[in-house]
Amino acid sequence: DGLAAAGLEVTPVGDDRWMTMLEGEWKRTIPLLLDLGDRRLTLTSLFAGVPDEGHAEVYRILLQRNQRPGPVHFALDDEGDLILTGSLPLAALDATAVDELLGQVLTFADETFNQVLRTGFASYLDAEQRWRASAGLPPNPVGDPTPPGER
Repeated sequence: DGLAAAGLEVTPVGDDRWMTMLEGEWKRTIPLLLDLGDRRLTLTSLFAGVPDEGHAEVYRILLQRNQRPGPVHFALDDEGDLILTGSLPLAALDATAVDELLGQVLTFADETFNQVLRTGFASYLDAEQRWRASAGLPPNPVGDPTPPGER
């Protein structure tokens, strides 16, 4: 009900499991897998693949973000991909709690995405910016470290 109240399209992917998608400003698509267990609602969201470079700095960025209070945190999956994970006890589950959980996922993803891309995928971004320039396209704003309000 909390997902429907947020206006999200939900796809069942098994018993008590659903997929949905959030839309962010910087991380445009944020996939979410929600799993209703016996005692908790857990969520998992792919944030980014395994970084190409700057691993220590990427992990430092994510661990610093994990210091924020709340039910959502960064983690690594079994393949080393960067994920967001979180959970709520069923006793605390209502539309407001679901909205807050989704809001924290969206905030973490949007606030962190560009910094992680510029650090963990810098060579790829540099190559893309060169290609865009040679094709007469505008630069990808992800490669610009200037915050949106200061451009």
